[in-house]
Amino acid sequence: MLVHDGILFEESDPRRIEEAQGMMRAVGREISDGIDVGVDLDWSTLTGGRRYHDKREMAVKMWAAIMDVFVSIGALPLGEVA
Repeated sequence: MLVHDGILFEESDPRRIEEAQGMMRAVGREISDGIDVGVDLDWSTLTGGRRYHDKREMAVKMWAAIMDVFVSIGALPLGEVA
């Protein structure tokens, strides 16, 4: 999932998280002519099964529309919409 100028991964395995961060840093350096591009890691919002939620009004409406589409095409059961 894209989040502004970033990518959101949901992963709990520390080794896979470290690997993803390394890949993102390497690609960032490659496309930005060697400039080190930071990679943020936010454990606080992704622990205990919680997911990222953008609280801006526009983002909440957009996310609700996306979830409605997923339900309408059968990609998510109605009870899974958050």
